[in-house]
Amino acid sequence: MTKHLTAGASETVITAIKDRPEVYAELYARALVLADGEKQLAIVTADYGQFTLQYNKVLLEAIQCTTGIPPEHVVINCSHTHNAPGVDGREMSEESEAWLATCLAGLVKDAVDALEPATLRSGRAPVQIGYNRRIMNDEGYITMAPNPEGSVVPWVDVLGTYDENGEIIAVLFSHAAHPVIVHWSSEEMGADYPGYAVEHLRNFLELKPESVLLFAQGCAADINGYPLRGGFKACDVAGFALAFATHQALKTAEEVPVAPLKAHSELVNLPFRDPPSVAECEQLIKEFPDDERYVALLEVAKSGEKRTLPFPISAFAVGDALCFLSVSHELFSEYQLFADETSPFSHTFVFGYTNGSEVYIATKAAYDLGLRAGYEAGPRNHALSGPYRLALVPSIEEQIRAEITDLFGKVKNS
Repeated sequence: MTKHLTAGASETVITAIKDRPEVYAELYARALVLADGEKQLAIVTADYGQFTLQYNKVLLEAIQCTTGIPPEHVVINCSHTHNAPGVDGREMSEESEAWLATCLAGLVKDAVDALEPATLRSGRAPVQIGYNRRIMNDEGYITMAPNPEGSVVPWVDVLGTYDENGEIIAVLFSHAAHPVIVHWSSEEMGADYPGYAVEHLRNFLELKPESVLLFAQGCAADINGYPLRGGFKACDVAGFALAFATHQALKTAEEVPVAPLKAHSELVNLPFRDPPSVAECEQLIKEFPDDERYVALLEVAKSGEKRTLPFPISAFAVGDALCFLSVSHELFSEYQLFADETSPFSHTFVFGYTNGSEVYIATKAAYDLGLRAGYEAGPRNHALSGPYRLALVPSIEEQIRAEITDLFGKVKNS
């Protein structure tokens, strides 16, 4: 019988790398570790665009080597800020990747070393700082523009962890919206609205010096923070709104009963659509002779190989009251809404961009539009984003929904 839970948190700057770029705000990584005496679960958040599946595996192995926590008990969530490495051609050097792996491993070790008896409180408050970004034009094609009637996730989920004196160890808050309010309005690196939200939240709360505030990104593939490329002042406004809602959620949060920690993970394979024919690929090469990606696509067509996308998915739970569902890649917001409606737990967080992110995962309705499906779901875009990044088959929505439902059942009954 679990008598008490413990929690520990830590944070570190992750812009201190070789050839340091110009920044408008530091990038941070933060960790929250929960333990019940037998099991430790680690949630790591990073102000980065995204990590590939392969590199995320390197990070998990580094954390395990340093802390002993197995990879299936660690999730690494990227905020997906577009003013950081991992998006728009901003890549890390091999030296920087090695440095960051050591850094995150030390970060989690610091959180483990800080474990202390804790009370958990979970809540939710309404907030919307973005809009669905997919809207159909008069010609029947999906374009990127605010769609007031499109799907969004209009709330923030909040977990407060408190020490025996009632002081805050950490606050984890999660919302779904692309951090693109600063995007391209400045070349400098920074965390976008999640960073502003953390700073405003610090002003709302009474914190001890070692308290940690963590932002985790939800399923935001089709949601842009508003206004897109609005600049620093607009980003500050969005951050304030999110911080205020987080503060409100903490005021009404419910205590999570002490219970054993549970975890379950799966590695699912999602099928891609078949590539264009060899003749079609050869024609694309003639039209775009300098684009090596079409050459790679031709090799895929010639091989006849059926390609699949690795799709890691996991769930952490505190008894039957609280669950953290983590999915990899960039999922449309409909998946988060489905998970929230389906979950058998009293409080459910849904994290996207977790443990690797490489492609968009759209819905059947979007994929069924074919060439009219727009940036996130159109087959030509996906062919351009990598050597095998074709659109996924429309049936993957049903497959993912079934996997989410099954995972909830497994972790609840474990």
